Amino acid sequence: MRVAIGFVLLILSFVSASYAQGYSGGSILIFSDAALTNPTLADNQPGMKNLYVVNTDFIASTGLRFRTVAGVGFTGVWLSESSPFITVGKSTKDLSIGFGSCLFAPVMVLTMTYQFFGTSAACSALSIAPPDGFPFALCNSGGGCIDELPCLGLGSLGVNCPVATESTTWGRVKALYRD
Repeated sequence: MRVAIGFVLLILSFVSASYAQGYSGGSILIFSDAALTNPTLADNQPGMKNLYVVNTDFIASTGLRFRTVAGVGFTGVWLSESSPFITVGKSTKDLSIGFGSCLFAPVMVLTMTYQFFGTSAACSALSIAPPDGFPFALCNSGGGCIDELPCLGLGSLGVNCPVATESTTWGRVKALYRD
């Protein structure tokens, strides 16, 4: 038990030192599609939907720790989650994910299932947030997994946000398809 506590304190000291040095790598993002291309969601009808959490730009990591936070107006209800990795906790409170080895990004780390009712407010969000501090990944900038560094890039899934549009002319549209 003493060895485990000592190891945790050692890891936390690495996190504190790295955070103090201003490390700014890594992003944990949420996508609404399995292809991991859509960071938005239209909650316009009732139904269950899967959401995907991805570690997108750490050079290498052995684990993550984070939670999800529903923004004002978000009415989706968390039902379940699954991960191909070892997990402790729940994403709605405090989730730790251990990869078991050093993995290079991008890594899909979690699939969450939510029930939607078609009632979320315009531009509400489901966001990645720190659990009692900040989320972290075990990694270093050289590609090995020896230091623990904080993930500072935390993403959000925009829900019912209007799509930006630009005015154009028919000539500009045709110009897009010219050889």
